[in-house]
Amino acid sequence: MDTSKNKNQILGNVEKEFIFKFIILNKISLEIRYDDKKIIANLLKQSTKELQIDLISFFDKELEENLDIDIYFYFQNNYHHFNSKIIKSQGNTVIIVNPEKITKNQKRKYDRKQVYGKLNIDFKIKGDLILLDYPTTERHYYPIKPPIEADFFDIKIENILSKFNKKMTSLVSDNKIKMLRNDTINSIEEKIVIKYGKILYLPDVSLDFPQKQISDNIQILLKGDWARFEKLVNKTLPYLINKNITKYLAELYKNDIFSKAIIPVIYRNYVVGLIYLTNYQYNKSIPINLNILNYAHQFSRILSYSLKHNNYFKEEDKNIKNFSLPIYDLSPGGLAIKHGNNSFEDLLLLNHNIDLILEINQKKLYISAKIVRKFKEESSYFYGFMFIDIKKDDHAFLINYYKNIL
Repeated sequence: MDTSKNKNQILGNVEKEFIFKFIILNKISLEIRYDDKKIIANLLKQSTKELQIDLISFFDKELEENLDIDIYFYFQNNYHHFNSKIIKSQGNTVIIVNPEKITKNQKRKYDRKQVYGKLNIDFKIKGDLILLDYPTTERHYYPIKPPIEADFFDIKIENILSKFNKKMTSLVSDNKIKMLRNDTINSIEEKIVIKYGKILYLPDVSLDFPQKQISDNIQILLKGDWARFEKLVNKTLPYLINKNITKYLAELYKNDIFSKAIIPVIYRNYVVGLIYLTNYQYNKSIPINLNILNYAHQFSRILSYSLKHNNYFKEEDKNIKNFSLPIYDLSPGGLAIKHGNNSFEDLLLLNHNIDLILEINQKKLYISAKIVRKFKEESSYFYGFMFIDIKKDDHAFLINYYKNIL
C-alpha cells in the first residue's frame, strides 16, 4: 500500500518564497511555539536572510535573542512547519531567521463533508467599476483596515478629522484638508502632487527642492519630478525650468511660509483629497519634521479607508451583482460550490479573494476566502475556496457545526 501521500514534504526555495508572499498579502496567521507557550503572529516582511513578524496575541515578556522557535501555519488545506531563531525582538516586532526549508504535512487538518442542499453561501461580484469624478494619479492605493494599535483605529470620519486637527494644531502653524470631489485644480503644486501621487515636502522654502528620498515609508516629490512635469505637461523650455522652480519657492517665502507639505489622499488611482501642513516664518519657523510627515501620511490612508467604509465612493458599486449558491462540501478550512454550467468561469478567478456570507442556524458568518481550485466533473463545475480570514468565535462555531454533520 502506497502511503507516500501522508508523508511530510520539504518545500524548495521558490515554493517557500511564494508561500511567504501569499501569507503577507492575505494576512494568514502564524503560530509560534517555544517551551510550552504559543503566540499568534502576522508575517510583515521577508528577505533572503530574515523574516519580520508582528506578535498579535498576548505574551508576557519579550522574546529573547537566539531563542529557538517552531512556527506552524495552515495553507491550502495543509499544515506547514519550520524552525527558526530570534535575531532581534522589540515589543511586538520580532526579526527571525528565514528558514532554509518548510515542511508540508500532506494530511489535511479536516476532511471535507458534503452538505449539498443544506447550506448556501452569499457573495457579491463587482462588474466594471464606475469611473469616479476625481483626478487620477500615477500611484495606486487600495485602503486596508487600520491595525488595532493604529492611532486612528476609530474610523468615523468626524472623529478622525477632529483628532488629526487637534494633533496638528500643536505641531504646525496651520493645517487643512481639501476634498476634491468636483473641485477645480488650479495651482501647479496641486497638479504635480496629483499627477505623481507623491508628497510635496519643503522643509525650508529658502532652500532648493529635495533631490533624493528621505524615507523608505513615504515618497516625496523630487526636483526631477517637478522638472519632468514642467517639460512634459507645461511644455516649458529646459532653460526656463530652474527659473520657474526658483520663482515658486520665492513666492512661498514672500508669503511668510517657512516649511510646507501637501499629502495626497489616494483611493485606488484617484486623489480624493489633499492635506496641507504649513509652518510660517512668524509662527513655528522650523522645518516640518519627518515624524509629522509620517503621521500625516498614515492619516491620509486611514482617511481613505474611512471614506470607503462610510460609502463615500458608493457610486462605483452600481455594477455589483449578488449571488446565492448551494455549498457542495464544507470543512472549517474551506468549502466548494457546485454549479450546473460554466457561467461563473470568468467571474470566479483562481487566486482571487472574495468575501462570503455563510448562514448556519440563523447565524451569519462573514468569511474572506481565496479561490484555490476550479474543475469540471461530468456536467458540473466545481469551485474550491480556502478561508483566509474568519473571526475566532465564528470559526469555533463552524468547527462545532462541522463535527455534528453526519
